[in-house]
Amino acid sequence: MSDIENKLQQVSGVIKQLDDPKVPRNIRAGAKEVIDKWLLNGAKQLDVRIAMTQNKLEELYEDPNMPPEFGTLILQINTALEQMLTEV
Repeated sequence: MSDIENKLQQVSGVIKQLDDPKVPRNIRAGAKEVIDKWLLNGAKQLDVRIAMTQNKLEELYEDPNMPPEFGTLILQINTALEQMLTEV
């Protein structure tokens, strides 16, 4: 497994922190979908996976029901993904 793939696994672990009772159900479902459909989907190209993960997380971030502490987490994840995107 490449270094980037290891980082993506770590990012998926951080995204799973959104699976918290304080987070609305639709946001938790969206976060799970981001991991399964984009971030860890080896059938898609790496740069597309990272960019789409960022895009979908941004959509979740903009949800008015997003608790502020989890919004900050999404911004940190997107920053890490941006760095990875420049490495690809």
